[in-house]
Amino acid sequence: MGFKKILFKTASAALCLSLILAGQKGGFSVFAVDATAADTSGSISEPDTSQEDYKDALADLGSQLKDLQSQQDEIEKNINRAKSDKEKALAQKQQIDHQISLTRRQIQVVNEKISLLGENIAQKEAEIEEKSQEIDENYTLFKKRVRSSYLRGDETALGLILGADSFYDFLTRSEIMERIAERDKEVIEQLIADREAIEQAKEQIEQTRSEVEAAKAQLDQLTLTLNQQLGQTQQQIQDISALEEQFNKDKAATQAEMAAVQADIDAIYAKLDSMGDFVGGTFGWPSPSYRNITSYYGWRFNGSDFHTGIDISGSNIYGTPVVASNSGKVVFVNTSYTPGKGYGKYLILDHGGGYTTLYAHNSEILVSVGDYVTRGQTISRVGSTGWSTGPHIHFEIRINGKHTNPLEYLQ
Repeated sequence: MGFKKILFKTASAALCLSLILAGQKGGFSVFAVDATAADTSGSISEPDTSQEDYKDALADLGSQLKDLQSQQDEIEKNINRAKSDKEKALAQKQQIDHQISLTRRQIQVVNEKISLLGENIAQKEAEIEEKSQEIDENYTLFKKRVRSSYLRGDETALGLILGADSFYDFLTRSEIMERIAERDKEVIEQLIADREAIEQAKEQIEQTRSEVEAAKAQLDQLTLTLNQQLGQTQQQIQDISALEEQFNKDKAATQAEMAAVQADIDAIYAKLDSMGDFVGGTFGWPSPSYRNITSYYGWRFNGSDFHTGIDISGSNIYGTPVVASNSGKVVFVNTSYTPGKGYGKYLILDHGGGYTTLYAHNSEILVSVGDYVTRGQTISRVGSTGWSTGPHIHFEIRINGKHTNPLEYLQ
């Protein structure tokens, strides 16, 4: 065996063994490794690309939740500003769809947060397992080397130094020993640091698990809130008398708003190009199970407002399917709205030959512009968005953009 190899192995074994024995006497664990083994300087990393990305993602989700809660709080403030119980009940009816939409979004964000935290835990556990296996393997290699050195009866480091032929030889050997000792010290210190990193990672996992539990508790509360909100809609139907009262409360302003809404609708129809010949067949009811009309086509509110379609409502109608009255193409979808104003979330289907149908005040729209749908296909869900006093379907049939009485066409 070469001199340098003997010197390297003997010094390394002596130093590592002394450190291990000292660690055992002191009551803590020290992991050692063969100085010739692979580098173990890797550390426990953050999930995905970096710690910053992970923290940014969590911060973004937290910001979204904060914003959604602020919107919920503002709705509650608006409801509480109502001066009478009747006004408060009306405000709750007008805002319930917006509240439900916000709560569903909160639930979605919390689920995203739980998923992100779960990925963090899984990745850290995998990295801890990998690092632990690496430390164990290196420790096993060290024990084998010490045992082999002991059985062979290798010379001690001191004997090699005293056996130097000259002072120069002594200095050379001393320098080699010092470098070997420094390398062994670096390796062991790194493994100790790795062990500490593992412990820190385990602490972080426990903290993350606590965050997951808190998020799940928040999710449970949001789910309860959503169920309560949905429960409020079960017995609601469009209150036409309340709508009339609201209309008359500030008739001029409301009429101006309605005129602006109709002007917007007319502008939309002016830009639509019919897809060709009429698809044929008859027009069916936009609800598979509800036929109760709460507001008919024509003049209402003592001739103050012209209703351009029919309103269909009933108990437990909220969230039920709205279906295509006839086969056709989705040519317009609107999902942005101001609570208490306009048609809310609505869509328009083109059936060819100048025939179109409009479905308004939806809680959710399930189709996109360009989609082709068949008669009876679910296209949205009943809601109370826009100017509404309860969940209902506002349904129109238009010919060349001009509204007409839908009851003359429904089968």
